[in-house]
Amino acid sequence: MDGGTGPLRTGVEATLWPRVERYLDAHEAAGVAVAVVCDDEVVARGFGVRDAGSGAPVTPETMFHLASVSKPFVATAIVGLATTSPGAGRPTVDLDAPIVDRVPELTLADGREGEVTARGLLSHSSGLPDVSEYGWHDPQLGDDALSDFARSLSGFRLQAEPGSTFSYSNAGYELLGLLLSRVVGTTFEAAMRELVLDPLGMHASTFLRAEVPSRLAASPHVGMPLTVPDGAYPYTRRHAPSSTLHSNLVEMCRWVRALLGPPAGATPGGPAPLDAGLRDLMWRPVQPVGDPPWEEAVGLGWAVGRYGGHRALSHSGSDPGFGSQLVVLPERRTGVVVLANSNTVPTGYLATAALDVALAEDGVPVASGSSPGDLGAGVAAMDALLPPVVGPVARALGTDGPDAAVATFHRLAAADPAEHDLDDEVFEDAVWGAVELHRTDLAWPLLRVWADVRPHSSAAWTMTGWAHQVDGRPEQARTLLRRALELDPGNDDAALILGTLPPA
Repeated sequence: MDGGTGPLRTGVEATLWPRVERYLDAHEAAGVAVAVVCDDEVVARGFGVRDAGSGAPVTPETMFHLASVSKPFVATAIVGLATTSPGAGRPTVDLDAPIVDRVPELTLADGREGEVTARGLLSHSSGLPDVSEYGWHDPQLGDDALSDFARSLSGFRLQAEPGSTFSYSNAGYELLGLLLSRVVGTTFEAAMRELVLDPLGMHASTFLRAEVPSRLAASPHVGMPLTVPDGAYPYTRRHAPSSTLHSNLVEMCRWVRALLGPPAGATPGGPAPLDAGLRDLMWRPVQPVGDPPWEEAVGLGWAVGRYGGHRALSHSGSDPGFGSQLVVLPERRTGVVVLANSNTVPTGYLATAALDVALAEDGVPVASGSSPGDLGAGVAAMDALLPPVVGPVARALGTDGPDAAVATFHRLAAADPAEHDLDDEVFEDAVWGAVELHRTDLAWPLLRVWADVRPHSSAAWTMTGWAHQVDGRPEQARTLLRRALELDPGNDDAALILGTLPPA
């Protein structure tokens, strides 16, 4: 699928690909697919395996679950209908009308459902809270899944005045998907194919997992050592709009090109680019977020920020066993796609390194012996990544038991200078996917070691409490979540899970 033989290819093949290979060699990951688009040149490649059991390699055609990178596609469909010219023969959406006009199933405990609009949901500023349980273990596959989800929100209350603040809500995108299906008169998935995927030539991409050929599908890898959980996958039609787009590098590059528009002097033909007015409306900042460089603000379905002095539009995604990152720099006509089939991969680091290579003045790698920083902060940050300590700890746990795992941690933690990443985050990445899939059996051994070596870690007790909650032990969960909050009163995750437990 690669196109062109210019400086982009030279820089990517000499500078970026070796770094991705070294990352996979040294870190706990299954596979990754990376594409860099710059004007009319595309360089893309798969690394590692799409399934650790079969050893099947990742290729540009491998289909990944994109998680929240699904959201910009949904925004494109909704905003596209909102900007449809009168008399164009297509249904329309009023971004500022109450969505209950089309989604009467939505009721809220505070009676404020009439204040929820598509514009607020698109920009995560509706005031609607998020869900804490995604139900991957009990997938809803019927056409009524989104309608049932809307009814399930009857106990929710708005947590902020609509339009006043940013608060990320996957639940809001499920409501947008239901709104879209009502407006178009089809299922949500069929509406997305009709309005976005097919017009852009993304015929293999789909929000329906059943449409992904098994010979191309990337498997989710969770736990540590990485495991493909038998019978578990992050898919349910209740969360299709927020999470379940499946695509590959070939078609994601078509998406990036549609976002960038045709290069100067391009000949007509092929899928049409997205309308410039539609892009401008989606990319216009709506609410401040304050998380640079990517999320300085939020637009309609997109994070808005800056990178390397250029406006950046992006979205990331993370579900059990998968991670994704999409970044577009429209003024530089540059985009990057990173797809991974394990949630331990820092897709943001890979994306920034790829952008640095693409933004290099002439695309040619620095001379031998030069500092990695000469190619930019993203490349330097990727080079500085240490392998997670959880890898050797988990291997010791599997072969020699808990005492050996604890000893391995303390031995590696004593190294000076540090040779492994010792942060709680690497333990969290190794367990949360399995817990969210309700496969706690893949997480418990490592959870116990984590709590042993880090008894004062609020994150360790949060994850352990969550595992107890998933396993139906609310009293044990409550005790550990309260301990997590004593150690860190600002631990929002612990507070959220604690709030879902039944009264003592």
